[in-house]
Amino acid sequence: MDILIGAVMIAAAGVLILIGLPSRTGDQPKFLRFEAALVLYPPVTLSFLGLGAAALISGLLTR
Repeated sequence: MDILIGAVMIAAAGVLILIGLPSRTGDQPKFLRFEAALVLYPPVTLSFLGLGAAALISGLLTR
C-alpha cells in the first residue's frame, strides 16, 4: 500500500511541477502571480515529492 501511495504522491508532485512552469514567453501561471502562492507552492510541491519518495522507499524495503 505504501508503494501505491508513494507513486501517487510523486505523480502529484510531477503534475504540480508541470503546471507551475512558466510559459515560453516567461510569464508565470496566473495562480502564481500572488505573493502567497509564491510562498506556499514550492514547499507543498517538495512535500509531495519528499513524502512520496519516503513512502515509496519504505514500501519497497518492507516487502
